[in-house]
Amino acid sequence: MKFWQRLRTPLLIFTFVNVLFVSSRVLLDSNIGKRKVTPFTFPATVPLPQWQQVASQPLPDRIVEQEPYGKVAFPGRRYQYKQNDLLLDVDARYELNTVGDGQQAIADNLNLSFPTNQSPLQIRHNPQLGYYAVFVHQQRAYLNACINSRGGSTFTPSQFDANRLRYDFQFPRIALWLLGRQELRDNRCIWTHLSLPLKQPTSEAYSTLEQAWFSSYKWWSSRLPPI
Repeated sequence: MKFWQRLRTPLLIFTFVNVLFVSSRVLLDSNIGKRKVTPFTFPATVPLPQWQQVASQPLPDRIVEQEPYGKVAFPGRRYQYKQNDLLLDVDARYELNTVGDGQQAIADNLNLSFPTNQSPLQIRHNPQLGYYAVFVHQQRAYLNACINSRGGSTFTPSQFDANRLRYDFQFPRIALWLLGRQELRDNRCIWTHLSLPLKQPTSEAYSTLEQAWFSSYKWWSSRLPPI
């Protein structure tokens, strides 16, 4: 009991100083609550080993309301590649403040949704890259993943949160957050959706998608701009 009594005064002082510091920031820093959106531009050409790019076109912006940024336009682009008689589509979409929900991203970006008890999604894990999901729908095979700013790729909110806890809640970032230099959580993501016609057994189609995804991951993960 005496131990906690001795700690009481230092804890109260620490709490008071932090409240005073944060309150001062809010009152004196006009940028608090007015975060600027980090711009992201998709290039017209993206290399993919063993594939030939044959087309590229921007996707319509998704306009959403997101705190603390207000109304935000999420850009995207579709890339098409050819390998022998296979055509591979790669849809990429930049999201500023995601919760990491892959099923919602599929619904928003591909206009596909599945009943919870009949979902065809298979979540897989690559030790070097992270998590992703594969599925088949209307004679097309798909691979979907969220490329994180730090940590491996994810598909579910829990996987995304685990990355944020591990990589974002570190002293250097906390110090910069207290100084108003950056957000504490970096919730950005490049949603990638790869798909191709099902002209081969499902397992082979998944293997083709995985090889393309593994080859392109490093390129995409290095393109997220500083927050």
